[in-house]
Amino acid sequence: MFIGELLAFLVAILWTISSLASEKASRHYGATTLNIIRMAQAILFIGLTLLVITGSPLPLSTTPSIWVWLTLSAIVGYVISDYYFLKCFIMIGARWGELFMTVAPISAALTGWLLLGDKMGPLAILGMMVTIVGICLSVLSKKGDSKKLQVKLPLNAVIYGLIGGIGQGMGLVFSKKGMLIYQDQIQDMFASEAMGSFYMSFSSTMIRCIITFLGFVVIYLFQSRTKELRMAMPESNRLKNFFQNKRLFWLATLSTITGPFLGVALSLASSLYTSTGVTQTIMSTTPVLILYPSYLLFKTKITFLEVVGAVICVIGVALFFF
Repeated sequence: MFIGELLAFLVAILWTISSLASEKASRHYGATTLNIIRMAQAILFIGLTLLVITGSPLPLSTTPSIWVWLTLSAIVGYVISDYYFLKCFIMIGARWGELFMTVAPISAALTGWLLLGDKMGPLAILGMMVTIVGICLSVLSKKGDSKKLQVKLPLNAVIYGLIGGIGQGMGLVFSKKGMLIYQDQIQDMFASEAMGSFYMSFSSTMIRCIITFLGFVVIYLFQSRTKELRMAMPESNRLKNFFQNKRLFWLATLSTITGPFLGVALSLASSLYTSTGVTQTIMSTTPVLILYPSYLLFKTKITFLEVVGAVICVIGVALFFF
């Protein structure tokens, strides 16, 4: 009971660790290069996991329709979403950019309802809204360059943020669609439903990581041709020198293990046991969960509104368990 909600909360914790590790590593490697590194590592880790489980490092019993849905999930939920979130963050900063992440639960709930017939009860809908309010309070209370909130945002940044948030929610639903088809293919392969779900989650994540890796390589090659990137961030050198800095290597590896390896696989498993709207809402509490670790590691000041937002988030998430 509540296994989907509990898995989603575990994912939020894992993504908090991944975010902290990525923040440090991305300052050296750059976002695109770090994503290529993380996807390559994730493919290796998942391949080893599948090899231990089935004797094959590649997903078994897949069909073209499974690949289509999981490819759509990777392109929309990973490549496009991350790319436009990054553009949004560059234009208006993480303070406002994180605000658009609250669009993801609504996007997941609506897409899940339209595509899969996912339904959320009155308490779950209330919990989603309360949690989103809590996240917004925490994000908006962060100190920016100005002491006053600047409500006027560039239209492009708003569009980029909305694309990122909507894409993230839709990507989770596309993954669930592909996994439900996959479920029918492998139902006789494993003795228990739990083992089948475990295998499906990692196998589906492998497919998504392969597509995402190729997507970021294309972006990397495109960006490497631009004058701005060559002048500001020689990422090709950073990719070549990945193994030279041991501390950054282990930070990137920690980001991979808690992010695209375990975090993403468990997020897909969570979506099998509850609605995509509930899963995405609980996973979106990462900006709140990260407050105290950021204070311990980076001495980031925690404001009164951030504490209030965190309390409201806890109340909102608790509503999912009634």
